[in-house]
Amino acid sequence: MLSSFLTASLLVLMVLLCLGVPIAGAEGVLLSWTSPTTADLLDVFMVGSSDGWAVGRGGTIIRWDGTDWNTVTSPTTQDLYEVFMVSTDDGWAVGWGGTIICWDGTSWSNVTSPTTATLYSVFMVSADDGWAVGWGAVGEYGTIICWDGTSWSNVTSPTTGWLNSVFMVSPDDGWAVGEYGTIIRWTGTEWIPEFPTAILMSLLISLPLVAVIIAKITLKRRRSPSLQSKTRL
Repeated sequence: MLSSFLTASLLVLMVLLCLGVPIAGAEGVLLSWTSPTTADLLDVFMVGSSDGWAVGRGGTIIRWDGTDWNTVTSPTTQDLYEVFMVSTDDGWAVGWGGTIICWDGTSWSNVTSPTTATLYSVFMVSADDGWAVGWGAVGEYGTIICWDGTSWSNVTSPTTGWLNSVFMVSPDDGWAVGEYGTIIRWTGTEWIPEFPTAILMSLLISLPLVAVIIAKITLKRRRSPSLQSKTRL
C-alpha cells in the first residue's frame, strides 16, 4: 500500500514538473519554475530572494520577482555576458562589441562605451565606482574600463592577454584574470601584473636559443685542444 502511494505521488510530481507548475518545499521555497526565454542565459545576479536578473544571447534580459521569471525589454540585440546590480534601482550589464547598458529602476538603456572590445565581466564597487574587462581586436586585448559615476573611460592595462573576469575587494584592491594564467591586480592607483605572463613567455621563447648558443660554445671548446695539438705537430 505504502509503495503504491509513493509511486503515485512520484508520478504526480513528475507531471507537475513537466507542466511547469510551481512546487513548494516544506519551507515554502519554490522548487520549480518556467523560463520565459529559450535564449542562452550567460549570467545571473540576485539582489535578494525576490529580486534577480539574468542576461544572455541576443540582448536577452529576464527578471525574477519572487514568483516568476519575466522577460524585460532590452535596449540591445548584442549578446550580454554579465550583469551586476548595485541595488534594486541601479544595475549594469556588459557584452559584445563594448556594449554597456544600465538599469535605473524603471528601464534598461544604452550607455556610451569607450571601447569596441567585447566586455566579459563587470563589477561595481558602488554607484560611482565600477570596472569592466574584456578583449577584442588587435590593440584591444587586455581591455580595462572604469566607471566614475559620470562616464566609462579606458584604463591603462598591464597585459595584452584576454581578460575574462574582474572582482573588486574595495576601491583600492581588485583582481582580474584571463588567458594563459594571466592575473593582474588593482593597487588603488594602477593595475599591475601579479603573474607576468609576458615576461615568462619571453623567457620560454628565448630558452631554445640560449641552449643552442651554449651547445655551440661547449662543442667549440671540445674541439680546441685537438686543433692546438695538430698545430704543434
